[in-house]
Amino acid sequence: MRKLLGLLVAIIVILVIGTVASRAVLNHQANSDDNRPIFTAEYTLETTKTDDLFVLADNAYLAANSHVQADAALVGRDRITVDGQVDGDLTAMGGNINIGEGAQINGDADLIGSHITFAGQINGNLSVVAEKFDLLPGASFNGSLELCASNFTNESTIEVVSRTCAEDELAGWQSLRDGTFVSQTLSGGGFSFGVFVFTGIAALGLSALAGVVVSIFPRPFGFMSQAIRSLPGRAARVGCFTQILFVALGAGVVVIIAVLPPLGLVLLPIFALLALPLGLLFAVGWITLALMAGDWLLRQFARRQSPPMLTVIAGSLGLFVIWTLLTVLPFGPILGALLPLVVGTVGFGAAIMTRVGTRSPSRTHFVQG
Repeated sequence: MRKLLGLLVAIIVILVIGTVASRAVLNHQANSDDNRPIFTAEYTLETTKTDDLFVLADNAYLAANSHVQADAALVGRDRITVDGQVDGDLTAMGGNINIGEGAQINGDADLIGSHITFAGQINGNLSVVAEKFDLLPGASFNGSLELCASNFTNESTIEVVSRTCAEDELAGWQSLRDGTFVSQTLSGGGFSFGVFVFTGIAALGLSALAGVVVSIFPRPFGFMSQAIRSLPGRAARVGCFTQILFVALGAGVVVIIAVLPPLGLVLLPIFALLALPLGLLFAVGWITLALMAGDWLLRQFARRQSPPMLTVIAGSLGLFVIWTLLTVLPFGPILGALLPLVVGTVGFGAAIMTRVGTRSPSRTHFVQG
């Protein structure tokens, strides 16, 4: 019991450290010589950047004496201001975007924002999606202009023909700009402490259930663990092929429903009955992965083999911690949705290979002489 409590304390400490470290990365003000993506609250460039520049910030500013000798991609939640020179293409997504009079873009420019003000020079094509777009005197571009704006003001001498964006088109671009498409696609909302607590309680309940299942059927899970250790590539291929086949069958049922509705309605319950055992196999595969992860964790702490129930609970909590840390990182919700599906493919394949642990993955060959 003491070892389990020690492991739980260690997991909580790792979670806190990972959260603090992730926020430190997001709030870190990287210098202009760092070639990695920059995640910060406020970003200002006043020097020369020799490589590509990618910035995700609340406010991003390229000063008049700044010079990006490659492509630049700026994502600013509140404001983006460009007064310097960009030798490559410029991509900017933000609330308010201001391309100043001294700005010079030698490539193409793609601007997506709520209010965009443009007074600089572009030697390539210009694409604008905005609720309001102001083209100021002195602005120039040598290529074509693709403009989608609800409100357009032209104070320059350039003749521009704009088109009014449809509400759904503009809403789609704006959701891409402010990042709400992720929450709308995955969960319909952002991260909250209440959701974290609820998910943690659910993880504890599922871990306890997994521990009971492993305690009742230790031998089948031993065979499936052996399959993952000895034949991981084969298990992954079997799991991946089965998932692709299942998706293809689902697409076929959808097509049949569209073409021959009566026949499709007959096949739909059959497809649902097929999905149920496959879902159970996927869950069994994840329990096997949790068992293996817990075995590794407990060996690091206890330095010996532990009972299956304790092992699978420790592994389930460890995987939950990893999943939680992923949701804190940039693009975390997407990774958190894809990782269980991709990694679970190995356990899913092992469950199929061993027929849910009813046979050993290693085969014995008898030779008669």
